[in-house]
Amino acid sequence: MLKIDISNLLYIQLVGAVLFSVYLLSEYFIINKHFKTVQRNLVRKAKTYEQHLFHSLLQKMEQHHQEMITEILQDKKVNLEFMTSWFHDIKTPISVSRLVIEQSDKSDAINSLEEEIDKIEAYVEQALYFVRSDHVHRDYLITEVDLSKVVHSAIRQHSKIFIKKKIQLDLQLIQIDILTDQKWLLYILSQLITNALKYTANQGKLSISMEEDQKETRLVIEDNGIGISKADIARVFDQGFTGENGRMFGSSTGMGLYLAKKLANKLGHGLTINSEENKFTAVTIHFPRLNDYYQMNEI
Repeated sequence: MLKIDISNLLYIQLVGAVLFSVYLLSEYFIINKHFKTVQRNLVRKAKTYEQHLFHSLLQKMEQHHQEMITEILQDKKVNLEFMTSWFHDIKTPISVSRLVIEQSDKSDAINSLEEEIDKIEAYVEQALYFVRSDHVHRDYLITEVDLSKVVHSAIRQHSKIFIKKKIQLDLQLIQIDILTDQKWLLYILSQLITNALKYTANQGKLSISMEEDQKETRLVIEDNGIGISKADIARVFDQGFTGENGRMFGSSTGMGLYLAKKLANKLGHGLTINSEENKFTAVTIHFPRLNDYYQMNEI
């Protein structure tokens, strides 16, 4: 039987690795040299007929590429304008339907219909903010806002659900002025409260508190609902992610927390989440101090 000494085998592998590395380096230098030569020729005036053809081809490709980009951007602009107009138009029949319901005698059927109208309106509002989320800079006004007042406005929007589910509300608010856009922040808070109420059982508890230090102001929205599993917690801000809770409740779109996170970042705020399954979920909005806000690189 043929025996091979282990040291010889290691030597063969080492030589093979060295030769393979030399081959890769030689290929790199050859390709890199060719690329730099082409790059230099692109910025120089064509001297030969071959260079002229090469330049002409690249110019045509660049022109075609720019035309495609312009066409795509124009189509996106038209679609965005249509969708925005549609969202505003659909609010009229929703408002009329709500008015008819309010003037009708209350019954279980009417109450159920009103709940479905509320859901439709929430989905329309979510879609409207989604199409606007890439263009926040066109529709925001940064001012000093009393954070506690925005919180109270968001709570009033969900008063029916608080009453229906008999959710205990614990508010620990103080008057703190922050720099933000009030309309966009109100939507963010509404999304966070909607999520908290959805995953909190009847007669549960929702706590909203504020705290601050030298670096930032923090608003914490905490519920004692079903919580989030460790496997899902890192992905809850991903677009379209519903996780175990979303599959359990069925109606989740996976867009609420994604939009809240995206809009918060656009406004220069931070959004973090902490949760323990079957115990609690706490979402924190981080507002930089007024003197630090202007140091943000991008809104």
